[in-house]
Order: sequence, then structure tokens, then C-alpha cells
Amino acid sequence: MTDWNEIGQNLFQRWGAAAYPMMDKDQVAQLLSISIGLGALFNEDATAERHWMQTPHSAFRSRPITMLLAGHIDQVLDQVNKERGL
Repeated sequence: MTDWNEIGQNLFQRWGAAAYPMMDKDQVAQLLSISIGLGALFNEDATAERHWMQTPHSAFRSRPITMLLAGHIDQVLDQVNKERGL
């Protein structure tokens, strides 16, 4: 059986968050899409991905990780896709 919260927790930790929300499988699927998108943007460079998550972004007027923690997963995913040209 898949532990969706554990997968979500691992992604939040990868991106430098000390806390993480409880998530369902649809939310974790969106997080995985964000992770894949960032991997494509930054050639699987975990340091660059973490920097993107931790740096305030003009599209949010906040850090993407803060947006995720506030439950705005769809907005972060949309921005990643926009930056990828999708």
C-alpha cells in the first residue's frame, strides 16, 4: 500500500521545508508533477530545484514552498509548467 503522506513529506524535505501538510494522493500527484517539471527545468540539479522553491517568485509574491505549504499546489504547478513552456 502506498503511503502518500510519506511521498509528500519526502518532496517537501527535498525542497527544504521543515514542515509539511497532510496530503491525499491527488495532491501528491501534483507535487510529483512539480518535481518532474523542476527536474526538467534544472536538469535534475536538486540544489537548483531547492533554490527555486526557496526564492521569492514574482508570480506569487512569495516563495513557492510557502505557496505549497498554504495549499496552493495548483498555482505552483501552473507556474512550473509556464516556465517549461507547456
